[in-house]
Amino acid sequence: MEIWVVEGDGKKGPFETYLVRERIEGGELSGDELAWHKDQDGWVKLREMDVFRSAFEPADLEVQEALPPPLPAEPYPFLRFFARWFDVSLYLLFFFPLLRLAGGDPLQMYASPSLYLYFLPFLLLEATMLHKLVTTPGKYLLGIRVVTLDEKPLSLQAALVRSLRAFIVGLGLMVHPVLTGICHFYCIWYLLRRKEAPWDTMTTTRVAGKRIRMVAALRFSLLFVALVSLLFVVLLPTLQVILESFIELAKEQKGGAL
Repeated sequence: MEIWVVEGDGKKGPFETYLVRERIEGGELSGDELAWHKDQDGWVKLREMDVFRSAFEPADLEVQEALPPPLPAEPYPFLRFFARWFDVSLYLLFFFPLLRLAGGDPLQMYASPSLYLYFLPFLLLEATMLHKLVTTPGKYLLGIRVVTLDEKPLSLQAALVRSLRAFIVGLGLMVHPVLTGICHFYCIWYLLRRKEAPWDTMTTTRVAGKRIRMVAALRFSLLFVALVSLLFVVLLPTLQVILESFIELAKEQKGGAL
């Protein structure tokens, strides 16, 4: 194959393929020179020609290896906080109506051992979404992804372990508001100090995100408020029962004091 090469003040050649390769290996040609051969549509860079591509690949790899690693991810503590509670609220919005349809009672559930199992479907769903989609509904709306250190999706096992640890350490098993609040404060402190959440440290995962735009923040806020409002409506009968119980207890204590 005869190759024409643009060098200096004009095109030169034609050269046999082996001669061009020898000049590449000798450092005479950088690969950025324009080249052409018969049956080729137009001039292209020498390094882009199939016949010489392999001669430049090692050099290209060396350049890539010399590039600095990506900057460490920002912790995004409050975005992650609201993203998680969006996911939790969305799950509860479906869980409690299904519980009532099955003949269950939220108040009785909180007084039984099943209290420690009602979030199991949430863990499985979250792990599956992280494994398949690298995000969840709340995280997606805020532009957050959960990946491995080399930017690959988590395996299903790693996603399950991460979700379980986040549930225990971050949400305190969701069995008591005070315990959940303590876990939140600890995790935000840990996140601001270490630039990663405790469960990401344990599973060597990375949370990637970006600065959220005003439109995206407004959209998320409206959806979150609507979601919480619907959840309040769903839980209203249970809240009324709890309120009536407190009123009755207060009357009994008042009557006993008299």
